[in-house]
Amino acid sequence: MRNAVGLDISKTTFDATAIIGGIEKSAKFYNDSKGFEQFKDWLDKLNCPDAHICMEATGNYYEGIADYIGSLYKVSVVNPLKISKYAESRFTRTKTDKQDAKLIAEYCQTAKAQDLVIRKPVINDGYKLKRLSALYAQLTADSTAQKNRLEAAKDTFVVKICQSNIKHLQRQIKAVKKELEKLTKQPALKDQTDRLATIPAIGRLTAVMLLNYLSGTDFPTSNKFAAFAGLTPQIKDSGTSVRGKPSLTRYGNRRLRAMLFMPAMVAYRIKAFPDFIARLEAKNKPKKVIIAAIMRKLAVIAYHVHKKGEDYDPTRYKAA
Repeated sequence: MRNAVGLDISKTTFDATAIIGGIEKSAKFYNDSKGFEQFKDWLDKLNCPDAHICMEATGNYYEGIADYIGSLYKVSVVNPLKISKYAESRFTRTKTDKQDAKLIAEYCQTAKAQDLVIRKPVINDGYKLKRLSALYAQLTADSTAQKNRLEAAKDTFVVKICQSNIKHLQRQIKAVKKELEKLTKQPALKDQTDRLATIPAIGRLTAVMLLNYLSGTDFPTSNKFAAFAGLTPQIKDSGTSVRGKPSLTRYGNRRLRAMLFMPAMVAYRIKAFPDFIARLEAKNKPKKVIIAAIMRKLAVIAYHVHKKGEDYDPTRYKAA
């Protein structure tokens, strides 16, 4: 088993548990620059440069320490659902920050190598891209939430507040979009964004967001990237009593998955992949299944376009 460190991260602090050579050590640090340095010193004293550090994707709280320590150690950001499922398999019921850090360390220690995607160090323009992409996704989600509240609102005062919030958020979204457009004109990002934008139904903004994910993590295969987005089918089949239709797994990045939905709708409408769509329609697949399949196809194509550094070639992905 690998040497592992688990981090349980909150807004102001994070708990760390290291399992090195079978010996367990724990400590607590502040979730700020000083705490990051103290955590690094603590790790260095463990004298284990091959330690693999795992943490859950909890809001944006993990990003600071992940970016800081990711340039020095192997770091994987794990979907909280996987940790929750692992806890269930271990019949773990105790819920404390220290215990959670230990649980994450144990998961990190025993997980298959292919399940621990290594986070790439973020530098220069890549760092700004990551921050702007996260901000854009958050503002968009906030705007959607306000629109939903507005639809349900019956009180005049609540309606006015929601309308005001939506206008404010739209202004902010527009400003972030403009900043993202400026950023992708920088030499380091322009060519990569342009290539991704050659994919049918992928606009420049979606290309930028895809680049953020593709450049931020080292995915070994296109299937791993699709799985990261939660675009792999989940089949329920146990004995003779439990059988269900395949559906998309709950594991995966919801923002990335949501981001690919509208491009997939456009691709379906314009028949961007005619043979692929016709084959699914011939099997009487429902529209939502076809859309999900197109979302996965777009993710796979984006991975290869980015990895190979080549524009989209329709002949290469015709039958995929």
